Amino acid sequence: MAHADVTVTVDRERDVVAINAWFQRWGPRIHCAEHRGCGCCFDRWRIEAPTEAFDELPAAMVTARSDRAA
Repeated sequence: MAHADVTVTVDRERDVVAINAWFQRWGPRIHCAEHRGCGCCFDRWRIEAPTEAFDELPAAMVTARSDRAA
């Protein structure tokens, strides 16, 4: 599993649609440890997920990534 911060700016509709689809697809296999966004400007989550889940997201959405062996 890997850990990363995933951030979406809420006025970027394409990114919001993409992250919602990502959560639907990966939801059962991820753990959202913390939500740190305000929700009016941006959303930021600290997530634990398989490395391939983070690989599906645009690199600009994923920060503070830490991959480790399962």
